[in-house]
Amino acid sequence: MTIALNRNSNPRPSLRKRFAAWARGPTLARDIAIVLAIKFALLMVLKYAFFNHPQAEHMSLPPDQVAQALLSVPVPHPSQGDQHAR
Repeated sequence: MTIALNRNSNPRPSLRKRFAAWARGPTLARDIAIVLAIKFALLMVLKYAFFNHPQAEHMSLPPDQVAQALLSVPVPHPSQGDQHAR
């Protein structure tokens, strides 16, 4: 008894059949992939719309000055005290 194997019969489904089954059936992986693709597209739109170019090309500061402004603690002026003491 010999079993003839057909060379054209592939035990794994083709890529087209796997994609069709993935797109047709309600799977968690498909839903997550779609949501992630939409989020990525929205983030790219926001990046290009708001963060790609500065508002004015001539407005720029040296990195040291920016770091000092962001990391330093503002010191209150002595003239800005409680006004009720006067």
